[in-house]
Amino acid sequence: MSIRSQQSTADNRASWHSGRIAGAVSPYERLRHALEWVMAEVRARPKTDVPGVVDEITRVARTLNERSRP
Repeated sequence: MSIRSQQSTADNRASWHSGRIAGAVSPYERLRHALEWVMAEVRARPKTDVPGVVDEITRVARTLNERSRP
């Protein structure tokens, strides 16, 4: 796949997912669409990059968990 084709595909994914997030009414629906976007981006990457993405997402989840504690 050429660079131009990859960029076009990524732009299409971004505009489609951005539209879904913007059109959502509930904040949880917006979150679900954002997570679906993350999954789509991870699927588009090589399998060797996935562990790094998982580590980053896990770090964000831990941070959110720590902030929610009293």
